[in-house]
Amino acid sequence: MTRSNFMTVATVVAAVFGLAFLVAPSQLVALYGVTLTPQSEVIGRIAGSVILGFAIVFWGARDANPADALKAAMTGGLVANALDTLILLHATITGLLNGLGWLQVLINGALAVGFWYFTFGKGRTI
Repeated sequence: MTRSNFMTVATVVAAVFGLAFLVAPSQLVALYGVTLTPQSEVIGRIAGSVILGFAIVFWGARDANPADALKAAMTGGLVANALDTLILLHATITGLLNGLGWLQVLINGALAVGFWYFTFGKGRTI
């Protein structure tokens, strides 16, 4: 198996688990005999966004082109932080998180904007 093929397999595995954690964290971990509370589902969804970000990095780095790998890492950071912002916003608005949740919304939102700006905006260096 080549490195490129391995990275493709890693991409598929990360994408499947990342999406499963994002969409249905309780159902996924129930397969392993674990029960989540509504609050711990938020953490499961955040884990899903990070795993999905890794899928993007693995896909972009599969051919070892440094520029593509950097763009993939930046795009993975954008996707993970943008999804985290939405997850945390929903969790804070619905009362699953206390008022400190707003700080995390701001932090992850600012990081998402930064990743977007330096990947696709005027500050683009890639």
